[in-house]
Amino acid sequence: MTAEIAIMNTQGIAMAADSAVTLGVGKIYNSADKLFALSKYHPVGIMINGSAGIMGVAWEIIIKSYRDFLGSKSFDKLSDYEGDFINYLSKFPYFTAENMIEYLKSRCTDVFSHVLRWFLDDLHIEFNGKENIELSEINSRFDKTLKEIKECMEQNEDKMQIKLDTGFIDSNPETINERLEFVFEKYRLSKEQTDELINILKLDFKKCGWIDDYSGIVICGYGEREIFPTLCNFKVSGKLGDSLIYYERDVDALSTDHRASICPFAQSDIVHQFIEGVDQDFLKTVNRKVNTVLESLAPLIGDSDNKKTYAISELIREYLIEYSEIVFIDPILDVVAGMGKNELVSMAEAMVNLTALKRHISKDEESVGGPVDVALITKGDGFIWIKKKTNYDPHLNRELNQNYFRSNKNGNL
Repeated sequence: MTAEIAIMNTQGIAMAADSAVTLGVGKIYNSADKLFALSKYHPVGIMINGSAGIMGVAWEIIIKSYRDFLGSKSFDKLSDYEGDFINYLSKFPYFTAENMIEYLKSRCTDVFSHVLRWFLDDLHIEFNGKENIELSEINSRFDKTLKEIKECMEQNEDKMQIKLDTGFIDSNPETINERLEFVFEKYRLSKEQTDELINILKLDFKKCGWIDDYSGIVICGYGEREIFPTLCNFKVSGKLGDSLIYYERDVDALSTDHRASICPFAQSDIVHQFIEGVDQDFLKTVNRKVNTVLESLAPLIGDSDNKKTYAISELIREYLIEYSEIVFIDPILDVVAGMGKNELVSMAEAMVNLTALKRHISKDEESVGGPVDVALITKGDGFIWIKKKTNYDPHLNRELNQNYFRSNKNGNL
């Protein structure tokens, strides 16, 4: 697991990432690199969280390969760096057909298992306590479940929809059928049900609704025509044929009206608690308890349809949010807006260390820890390492710095 943060004001952006990585079943090492310079020549950095690689290739290899590919080329806006990186990923030549089939197999297992759980819940609700259920009734319920899932997925609002290479899915029926047999075991699917399941699979790729195996990508810095820093982030899951499966693309750009931003990623609960003044799980518990109390009072106030209790609950929730913004969030952002570069760096490192400390002294798995890598990006000075762990002695490897700048042109792709 990971804790990362980017803290921006109009002077620059500080990035910090821990070093913990989980291998195998719960084995944690504190040696992972998650923060990199994306360009050798321009003020752009990148952080990764979630999966340490994609399609069997480590992110460090991909990022450094892209850095060579980028060379001395620059873009007017940071979002153009993000777009170029996404385009590079979509054409990366070392994502093999075998990798893609394994990725398809993994997604089939997840999607079909999700559908099965939904179907079993529906069965329990509809036939609870009933005996001697006919197979035709079960089939009918399954058809309804598939229809409900498909309609629900189609109605999901999304900012971006993947242009899916459906040909790759259609050309691998053996993989899909094998996963269907594995998940549904002895349940005999009709051709219509199989077709619906495949349609749901395609919708999941397009909408990215049930994907929980992904890498988070955070790109920070400046474009050539930007004087204030920008942060772009998105999630990427894998590649199918000509389609890169990425989603939740977002941009946070500072301006004269938006002068500071604190952006935690991955394990962000402690940072949110620090900034918002309350633990989110605690706040959710309070809201649930308030709803329970109000619902119990509904008969006393003649609120048979719970409209009044719902309105009161929403009023309390909005008040708590407003209080948090006025008392905690806004004052902190006002201070961050006026911070010098050294203070930005110190705060970024402290936020990651605070998360690591919380994991260390609680019953939670120590999934955040190790040395904290810290970098500062400014318009004038570019990407600067403040703290960087190494697995070698820099004094014994002076040629590495020369090799780093050995070329400003790409010959990889």
